Amino acid sequence: SLGQPDRRTHPQRSRGIASTVRLQQRSVQRFPKGQSLLSLSLQLFFANVDATGVKENRFNPPIIARYIRINPTHYSIRTTLRMELIGCDLNSCSMPLGMENGGIPNQRISASSYISTVLSSWSPSQARLNRQGRTNAWRPKVTNSPSEWLQVDFEVTKKVTAIITQGAKAVFTNMFVKEFAVSSSQDGVHWSPVLQDGKEKIFKANQDHTGAVMNTLEPPLFARYVRIHPRRWHNYIALRTEFLGCDTQQEY
Repeated sequence: SLGQPDRRTHPQRSRGIASTVRLQQRSVQRFPKGQSLLSLSLQLFFANVDATGVKENRFNPPIIARYIRINPTHYSIRTTLRMELIGCDLNSCSMPLGMENGGIPNQRISASSYISTVLSSWSPSQARLNRQGRTNAWRPKVTNSPSEWLQVDFEVTKKVTAIITQGAKAVFTNMFVKEFAVSSSQDGVHWSPVLQDGKEKIFKANQDHTGAVMNTLEPPLFARYVRIHPRRWHNYIALRTEFLGCDTQQEY
């Protein structure tokens, strides 16, 4: 929660009210065994002490709800509130798998080839979403070949539900992948392409070098290795990427 900086107003304490389809309006409370929902006292959350700071309150256990309502109970001068809710879908499997934040180490990112000179390198490890710098993406050595690919090794089997792609820029040249295909493997030797109607599925990707485009995988992939195969591109192949998904308990 956040106050309003211009008028020095901020809620000092708030009472959260959550609801679901069946519980249209219920206070955020704990549920000891044997006690009914309505018999419990309301839980108060301490909020802001100034107009500019951000105060985070965590729900433990988490709230499962369709609607969330914040009821300010104490405030300074008058009630003013800015806020964000943090959470996820039920049964969500859309967490970043480690390209952007470095969770996937450089040695587990490989490619069919890449451009490397004395002054610069467009190596596979550069293919991280939103990476900055003069060389900030993967570029294959053969820049106009559909046989090039970028590969990520998750080390263990992951459930992969989406791929985010992004292009790059070299001096005055914009470069991005417009279409790509995907394949996956459990052992890094035997590969299975993602198919649609019995043919290689082509994913529509970027239209500029800065924007990030997400393509969902339906059904999701259960794989240790995933490859992106550029099929069409603007000027040259250049790729930054992130994979979304989650851990899986499924055995292979």
